Amino acid sequence: MTNADEYIQKFKELEAIVKETFGLNDWDSITNFLSKRDEYRPFREEIKYCQEVRNLLQHKQKIGNEYPIQPSREMIAFLDRTINSLKNRKRCNEIMVPASRIFSRKITDALYDAVLQMRESSLGHIPVLYENGFVAGVFTSFSFFNLMVDQKGAAIPKMLTFENAKEYIAFDYHKTETYRFVSGSLFVDELKEIFESTYSGGKRLSMVFVTSNGKKDGKLLGIISPWDVLGKENER
Repeated sequence: MTNADEYIQKFKELEAIVKETFGLNDWDSITNFLSKRDEYRPFREEIKYCQEVRNLLQHKQKIGNEYPIQPSREMIAFLDRTINSLKNRKRCNEIMVPASRIFSRKITDALYDAVLQMRESSLGHIPVLYENGFVAGVFTSFSFFNLMVDQKGAAIPKMLTFENAKEYIAFDYHKTETYRFVSGSLFVDELKEIFESTYSGGKRLSMVFVTSNGKKDGKLLGIISPWDVLGKENER
């Protein structure tokens, strides 16, 4: 098998996996599609060039039963890397911080102790959980500030629990931030699109909760921050 034969075969494999993975139609251009995706945008010129070479090999007549050009091994290796990146797309359960490593509090815990921990550890968000592991809400520095204002500067009672201060941890209490629940099987690139669409809507997606069923009424398995997504995407 010549380099050209192998190249044509690899490009067909790339076309098939892109169309199957993203649900494209047979007539859709995988070159245009991949070039518009953030993770492949840095390689759009290479992808376009590969398409042009493939068109030349498949749509132009051979001379003396030989291809007009022979693609280099590096071009074939590039197709291989692109195919492998699509076959091995990371899922949320691969990049999340597992629940066992998250600093969280139970709904029955004292709020005062959590505030001290926030100060000592420079924490900005503390997930608050029900006894069954479901997420009850999030306590943030914004929550603390408003609590102090409502207390008119008085000290927070040491026995005040999150249960007694539910309004301050409610998801809709945070006006400029939002939270999402996803399944661990969701692909990271799909989660990235969720982050981007949320930002365009005028809110900041501060934290993503990975739960057993991908919903609010599922047990917390882990959390993902914007930095987790950006960091893993840059590993490609």
